[in-house]
Amino acid sequence: MPLPLLVPPGHQSAGRLLQVESLELLGDKPAVVFRDGSRVPLTLRRAEILALLDSRAQGWSADELAYELYGDAGKPQAIRTEMFRVRSMLGDAVESNPYQLAEDLTGCSDSARVLRLLRKAQVTDALEAYRAPLLSRPGALAVQLLRDQLDLAVGSAVAASGDAGLIIRWLSTDVGSADFEAVEALGRLVGRGDARYQSFRRA
Repeated sequence: MPLPLLVPPGHQSAGRLLQVESLELLGDKPAVVFRDGSRVPLTLRRAEILALLDSRAQGWSADELAYELYGDAGKPQAIRTEMFRVRSMLGDAVESNPYQLAEDLTGCSDSARVLRLLRKAQVTDALEAYRAPLLSRPGALAVQLLRDQLDLAVGSAVAASGDAGLIIRWLSTDVGSADFEAVEALGRLVGRGDARYQSFRRA
């Protein structure tokens, strides 16, 4: 069941309760989607924090998040300040000590849905759900690694699917266009003389 939240300031009438429906973390316009259909945009930094929280069930300390987001120059106090702002928006959906998504919110991001479909071997649905890379704007290295892992998971599942049409769909996307392994998988399926393989093959 989605979590009841206090309304973000200025978003709805005072005192009304909203509920988080999902987190949109794929693409370059991250947002929180509430159950009433309203959508609150996220800054890149807050979206990165939520992506990290979404990636690890056991949560993060302020020191760990500071290092992941800022490297050796990271300061826990800066994270605590940012987390105060995040929690002001999302209320009890984000817990502290350690910082983590509340149990009812775990797995409700669009990126988590892609992984869930892959784990169920629903590769076609996963590819359909994978509309853009995780937080496609440049940012923290830790989030870039999460993005690369998701790319690899989708590409590997598609290449192993044995479905030439699905592989072609993947190779036709911006993310999949450079996937050499998928190109080779297509060649094994349709033959290296096939025009479909040749159209994706790099000289």
